[in-house]
Amino acid sequence: MKWRHVWPWVMLVVAPLLLFPDAWLADGVVSADDHLSVHPAFQETAGGAVRHPHLSDPALQFAALRARVVHDLKQGEVPLWNPDLYGGAPLLADGQSMVGSPVTWFRLLFAEDLAQDLGVAWVLIWTAMGMALLLRRFNLPPWPATVGALAAMTGPFVHVWLLHPQAATYCWIPWVLWAIERRAIVSLALCVCGLMWGGHPGTAFHGMLLAMGWWAVRSRCRWNAVGIALGVLLSMPLTLPLLEQALRSTTADARGGSVILPVQLLDMVWPGWLGHPVQETWEGPGSWADGQLHPGLGALVMALLALGGPNRRLGRGLWCVWVMLCLGSLIVLPGPFNHARLGSLGALFLAMAAGVGVARLRSLGTSAMVGMAVIVLFSGAWARQFDQGVLPAEMHAPTPANWTQELVAELDCVENGDCGRVLGLGWWLQPNTGSLVGLRDLRGYDLPVSEDTQRLMAALSSPPRGPWYPVDSVPSLHLLRFAGVRAIVSDSIPESSEAWVEIPLTDSPILAWKVPGSIPRAWLSSSAQRVEGPEIALQAISSADLRSSPPVEDLTLELQVVGPIQPVSVVEQTSSTRQISIESDVNTLMVLSEAWAPGWVAELDGQKVPVLRVGGVFIGVEIPAGASALELRYRPSGWVMGCALGGIGGLGLMCCVVLQRRRSRERSVEGS
Repeated sequence: MKWRHVWPWVMLVVAPLLLFPDAWLADGVVSADDHLSVHPAFQETAGGAVRHPHLSDPALQFAALRARVVHDLKQGEVPLWNPDLYGGAPLLADGQSMVGSPVTWFRLLFAEDLAQDLGVAWVLIWTAMGMALLLRRFNLPPWPATVGALAAMTGPFVHVWLLHPQAATYCWIPWVLWAIERRAIVSLALCVCGLMWGGHPGTAFHGMLLAMGWWAVRSRCRWNAVGIALGVLLSMPLTLPLLEQALRSTTADARGGSVILPVQLLDMVWPGWLGHPVQETWEGPGSWADGQLHPGLGALVMALLALGGPNRRLGRGLWCVWVMLCLGSLIVLPGPFNHARLGSLGALFLAMAAGVGVARLRSLGTSAMVGMAVIVLFSGAWARQFDQGVLPAEMHAPTPANWTQELVAELDCVENGDCGRVLGLGWWLQPNTGSLVGLRDLRGYDLPVSEDTQRLMAALSSPPRGPWYPVDSVPSLHLLRFAGVRAIVSDSIPESSEAWVEIPLTDSPILAWKVPGSIPRAWLSSSAQRVEGPEIALQAISSADLRSSPPVEDLTLELQVVGPIQPVSVVEQTSSTRQISIESDVNTLMVLSEAWAPGWVAELDGQKVPVLRVGGVFIGVEIPAGASALELRYRPSGWVMGCALGGIGGLGLMCCVVLQRRRSRERSVEGS
């Protein structure tokens, strides 16, 4: 291969260095985790500020999910269950934990700072490489293809969502379209699987819609349909658990009905037309992130050139696709996904048009093509200069405040080796942020929230206010004890404070109080009553000195304190496995303050037994006299069936590889 053919690819690899030089040439990290610095879990004193107030999710939501996923993968465990949030919740099935993304896999091999920057570089380079290969399928020369690739790399969607699962999903779309153009079954199946595993269901859905439309207009090859089907089958180990959880979710439609306002289309005229949050000039209506449409002045001018010339039919078609996607973002479309982002996502087609437009000018020579590539890169970088930033390494992964470790020690060193939960009042301890420092909040942030979890959140504070589910006042003591909450974290003294004992914390901006009369995480009770089916109503959940407390009425099933309990020992063998030792001479009920969900299975002395739902929320198992060992495992049916379907997809893919090799050999023989 001649060097003149290599240089375009070299430019695509080097471009992330030019976009974020401080991340590679200095001790910096492309990150938005300065949002952690304003939260008490990382403070000795209150205060602080953040660079970009509209991009908090990478720090306040995804960092905790990613940490749990990486922990489980390093332990050789499938990350099925997250014990840190909501009293326990599905992890693989939450749709945004990025279990199947290389952005997560880098953290299995490299230190956090380097892995973060490698993830950013991979998203940018993978987007650009896919676009360059796609444009080469249109018979564009290398440098025009590079111009389109750089326009895709600096596009609004990838930069706004660069640290979110959205970008890690979006980067697969050019590859899927490229594989459709090639009519390559194996490549298409792998790219579709990558898209489905990217980590953001909404972007994957939009990407699949674009892929199906591309196939219908450009291909209609039945083998491409086979490739797409095989890719979907390969993705089932992650996709089917998500679908199973989404069908139980009360928040599935929370993103539906979103639109951008017509005035936000002005962003196409000039980057930041309505201002930018980083500059404290954003005063526009609607969502800032959803209304970012500008692809860069260079890319926009090059895309306009595609409206004429020998490839004008293709160029005009790409513009039509972008216009239709922008119109789709202006109107309320059906479905649970955020269709307001279609216009921003559609800038991918303007990037293609930019490459097609530059091809008109190839007669100007290679030097002119290189100059156009540089213009597109730097005008795109200038348009998106405020979206993401480079932070010092200590701000990307800040050290937890000393008081958090004191509180963790206070909660962890308790009877039976139990790990107690906390409940943050108001906004003083966001649940995902708390889990980063080892504090398991009873609440959680966002994700598909099941009816059972929604019931629990309503019991904490009615009506429940997603996605944070803040709790303004102390809930019923019955519920706190039953849920295994050991401490309240707040900035003020709880009501009826004479029964509460403050936990001394050094240099803490907030206060912590022990929940009076807290009970173990797992215990036995002989006073339980089956209501209907797998439901259990409790008649005894704590000791006699708590009988005066009022019952919880917000839960579907009333929980009353009328008698003593017997603690049992729980060992978290893995995130989704619990080992419980039992000693009882009578028939009893074991209650574990872990969120009930379909998929929990139990074995008692090696024999499978039913898992009951206690109080409408938590786990229970009926224990006969003399039983000694109980194991609980979370194995959702979506995971089991998804693995089977994934295996079928893998076998189909292997058959396609064999057939392709056989055809290649036959062609070689015929050619000779």
